[in-house]
Amino acid sequence: MRLAAFIRSDAERILHEWEEFVKTLRPGAALPRWLLRAYAAAILQSIADDVERPLPGVAQAMPSRGEASGVPIERVAAVHVDLRIESGFDLAQIIAEYRALRSSILRLWRASDPAGFAHGAEEMSRLTEAIDQAVEHSVSIYEEREARYRDRFLGMLGHDLRNPLNSILLGAVALSEAPDLSDRQRKTVERILGSVRRLDGMVGDILDFARGRLGSPMPIALMPINLGSALREIVEEVQSTNPGFIIDLRVNGELGGHWDPERLKQAVSNLLLNAIQHGSGNRVALTATGDEEAVVLEVHNDGPPIPREMLGTIFDPLVHGRNPDQNRTGLGLGLFIVNEIVSAHRGTIAVTSSAQAGTTFSVRLPRHPS
Repeated sequence: MRLAAFIRSDAERILHEWEEFVKTLRPGAALPRWLLRAYAAAILQSIADDVERPLPGVAQAMPSRGEASGVPIERVAAVHVDLRIESGFDLAQIIAEYRALRSSILRLWRASDPAGFAHGAEEMSRLTEAIDQAVEHSVSIYEEREARYRDRFLGMLGHDLRNPLNSILLGAVALSEAPDLSDRQRKTVERILGSVRRLDGMVGDILDFARGRLGSPMPIALMPINLGSALREIVEEVQSTNPGFIIDLRVNGELGGHWDPERLKQAVSNLLLNAIQHGSGNRVALTATGDEEAVVLEVHNDGPPIPREMLGTIFDPLVHGRNPDQNRTGLGLGLFIVNEIVSAHRGTIAVTSSAQAGTTFSVRLPRHPS
């Protein structure tokens, strides 16, 4: 008996063994029988279709891979994964199901038809390929689902943290204005204020990250501004919180345009703090140059170069620094958010880094993004 015919004729035995194995993955869970077998029969049918598909170049009129039954393997695998996730299965358990399914099919086929099994090398190869295809789709769907859940959680967490943080901030501001505080008490209040503001910045980063990961564009409010004045404000703010550093600001040409001032302040501040954290010495350079259509911002620092292998992922979320041994002071979202802000302004960002020339982040912002 051919393997595909065996799978169809002995589907009940195969499904029974699959069901019994799934029970061992969640002992004591008392999963209903319909859930244990949910879409298992459709997956088995699709695998049988794959096993008997013709070799490439033979009988081209036959249905395409995984679709002879009219139900593509990726579709039934996706629904199967969704139901398993809802029931508390992890990825390793889902993959184990398919491993056990392959083992059951081959063992039962061998017991039922030793002669067919002995001459079924090609069909076994196709079975392995079909199972691997189902596993591939399952892993992809699982990872996508997990990422959506994680990003939604981060978004909800950020929103939920905002209210208590605002309460702490308002209380600390009120305390700082009390006239009868001792020097020790005033320093304590200042530390509270500084810590709450850093936490508030982290929450903002989490919300921006979650928004970007969920596919929502970075919200911006365009208005006519002079970027030169905004950059001076940013430099003063960053230097006030990093008194050991000097930021050299140079402006050239016309710097007027339509941008979101708060978002650009956030982006430039992130670039300056990144340069301060990862550069050597105590100087960072910020240059703004205007041409006819755009303004180019450059943030430069000396020091160890960014490793070449990191240049391709430097703007990815949750990527930390250039030296994994450095102390981490953030969530690894700063450059990701800079990239999102620049993209929302229809601009571009690039980075160059070498031991001789140092590291320079270059941002080009069109004057009138639309």
